[in-house]
Amino acid sequence: MSGTRPLRRPRHLLPVAFSLLAVLLVLAGGYAGWALTRIPPAPALHLRLPATLAVAPGAPPSIPAPAQGSWDLTSSEGGRLASHDARVATPIGSIAKVMAALVALQRMPLTGTDAGPTYTITAQDVALYQQSVAQNGSSLFVSVGERFTERQMLLALLLPSADNLAETLGDWVAGSDAAFVAEMNAQAQTLGMHATHFADVSGLSNQTVSTAADLVTLGEAVLANPVLAGLVATRSAVMPDGTRVDNLDTDLQSVPGWLGIKTGSTPAAGGCLLFAAEHPAPLGSPQPEVRVVGAVLGQPLTGGGFGTGAVLATSAEMVRAAFGAYATVAPVTLALPPDPGSLRSAWGTSAGLRATHPSGLRSAVVRRGTALHLSAVALRPSGRVRAGTGVARVTGSIAGTTVVTWTLDALPGLGEPSWQWLLTH
Repeated sequence: MSGTRPLRRPRHLLPVAFSLLAVLLVLAGGYAGWALTRIPPAPALHLRLPATLAVAPGAPPSIPAPAQGSWDLTSSEGGRLASHDARVATPIGSIAKVMAALVALQRMPLTGTDAGPTYTITAQDVALYQQSVAQNGSSLFVSVGERFTERQMLLALLLPSADNLAETLGDWVAGSDAAFVAEMNAQAQTLGMHATHFADVSGLSNQTVSTAADLVTLGEAVLANPVLAGLVATRSAVMPDGTRVDNLDTDLQSVPGWLGIKTGSTPAAGGCLLFAAEHPAPLGSPQPEVRVVGAVLGQPLTGGGFGTGAVLATSAEMVRAAFGAYATVAPVTLALPPDPGSLRSAWGTSAGLRATHPSGLRSAVVRRGTALHLSAVALRPSGRVRAGTGVARVTGSIAGTTVVTWTLDALPGLGEPSWQWLLTH
């Protein structure tokens, strides 16, 4: 009898098959467990930010021009800001006393708050006082035997603008008025004030002339001398007899940053002023302050000490305009666009962003028209982003200095991925 014998599965393969199936089930279970509990991938960050942000819109104001006379105004940051007939020589009145003080300090230097040597008033000095009164000049009463320190005499020269003590100072320092005037003219040439000529120490002479540009040079020399810069900025001082004298430059009391220097007035000169002022420098400046130095000559004689009210008001307006080129910006006033960007999760949900300010940022001085440069760094959050989670940091800087930093928070959260998505991604 013949036929085919049925095939038999080898009995030893069954355990192998069950083992493989068990392994597959374990692997599948392990994958499912891993997939369902793993941290989803980080969301995609899409920012909609401009490259720059205006922080001080607008242009610097123009410098107001006086209706008459000549002037020159310069800035340590911006150079010449305004000028008119700045090289026309005219009488300068008591501004001449600034050169007298500069020469006296070169011959008899003072340091710090030292009083310096002492001078005793003579009968000749009293005669100079009486002469000054007869000429209707500015003067300070003196009496024989009164003792002035060098500092007191310079303050009397610069604050109440005493003509008589200008002459006394010249005799004391150089031996004679003529010798002192010669030193003043020599110093003018050394400084490059080639259109300037001094005919007397006090400036009462109409032959004592200078230009607005030359006087700005003199003003810069004053600021370079710490002792003289301190003297011209003094609001009041006490003289040897106990009399208090006030500075005729009343802008020292009313204009922020005003550094003073010197008023001057005669019928021929009109109202004159040599002045300086300072303002905090903007970010990126190599100096902590911006300084302006100016000279305004030939203004009408109205109001104020010896008719200098008009020139004081005019000069103050010029300085306010010059410093109007700067603005102080508080970081809390700066804002990013209302829709700075969005997040999108790998499973299709999305969220908007909101900018928040950190604390502890300082205000900054900037020039008008300055732009804030923006840069962003992602904070790489995990996939499970909830409302309020910080996802990026945006920095605003000017001239390489950080002014403000925002954190971009998710608003709202991205939610959770479904289990199907977790298993299939």
